[in-house]
Amino acid sequence: MNEWVVAMQARKWMKKNESFLPSWHAYVGSELELFDEFKKAKTIEKVSEDTGYPLDLLASWVKVGVAVKHLKKRPNNRYRTSKKRCGPLMGNDQSPGVKALLKEMMELHIPTLLQYPKFMKSEERAVFDHEKHGSVVAETSALLEHFAIKKIIKMIRDRKVKSIVDLGCGHGGYLRKLATEFPDIEMIGVDINQKVIEEAKELSKDVPNVKFEVGDIQNWEPEDEQKVDVILLHNIFHYIAPEDRSSVLHQLHEYVTKRGLISIISPISETEHGEAFSSAFNSFFVAHSNLFALPNKEELEDIAEKCHFDLFDLDPIVKEGSWYTGWLSPTTPVMELSQTQTVDNAENKVTANKVKQAELTS
Repeated sequence: MNEWVVAMQARKWMKKNESFLPSWHAYVGSELELFDEFKKAKTIEKVSEDTGYPLDLLASWVKVGVAVKHLKKRPNNRYRTSKKRCGPLMGNDQSPGVKALLKEMMELHIPTLLQYPKFMKSEERAVFDHEKHGSVVAETSALLEHFAIKKIIKMIRDRKVKSIVDLGCGHGGYLRKLATEFPDIEMIGVDINQKVIEEAKELSKDVPNVKFEVGDIQNWEPEDEQKVDVILLHNIFHYIAPEDRSSVLHQLHEYVTKRGLISIISPISETEHGEAFSSAFNSFFVAHSNLFALPNKEELEDIAEKCHFDLFDLDPIVKEGSWYTGWLSPTTPVMELSQTQTVDNAENKVTANKVKQAELTS
């Protein structure tokens, strides 16, 4: 191939992938709180002196910041953070947001995806460390609360709900929001990560109707065999092997009341929304030995049918991420349904005979 053509192809590819640079710069600035350091215009030397960060590395980071417009150059070699572009990365706000997304992407997704050649050649897999990364995943999952909580509140308000269990509760954000709306409903959060549960307890210490416990969804069962009105099953399917998902939902069918509901939230593969994001997300999951491929709509419908659930209101809440929310409602098992139909038929025959006799008598 002509060397000029090769060079132009490389140039186009480089330009196409420049979008990674702002993400890297934002991640470094967020982790080291550099955007806060440059909140007021300062020289690089002053920030290096205040923070102890190496002057040459800091200077390189600042130059990138000016290029991607995260920083603005001011007179006397001073630099200031662009609050318009980097405001969400500044301050010590405890609410999850762009910081959490950047952290998960840069520390989990990209390092894993870069190991694909190794995984392909060796057939090895990464291992997701729940203790190390559970907290950041809990934070990013909590971002979805803002898009789904209204739908869940409306459904609970329309029913006589007395108990709610959140399986894979993370830091308990859903339950705290629900507790403010329904202070008389007993709520329990369950998560496999001890540190995450401790954080949830601390954040919820002033919420009396919410309790937390460490547990694995695949082994969880309610205390004293008490059935639950609503089970939250949010961002859980990729932690369960596809061949085990039916058995988990079959088990939950036994634990939810007849008129109860299971709320599901999950990214879904092979949809018309967010194909690029969901496929990249899926690639991250399947690269692990203890994480699994995302379900698609057909699989969810099949599992629901096998486990005697009706799946309804399955709608996208974050289209660009292909995140969906929906409900599972327990249906009558086939055996019970046939028995009910037999009884109904018998009662109908008796009624019909009585009517016929009344007509003859008259």
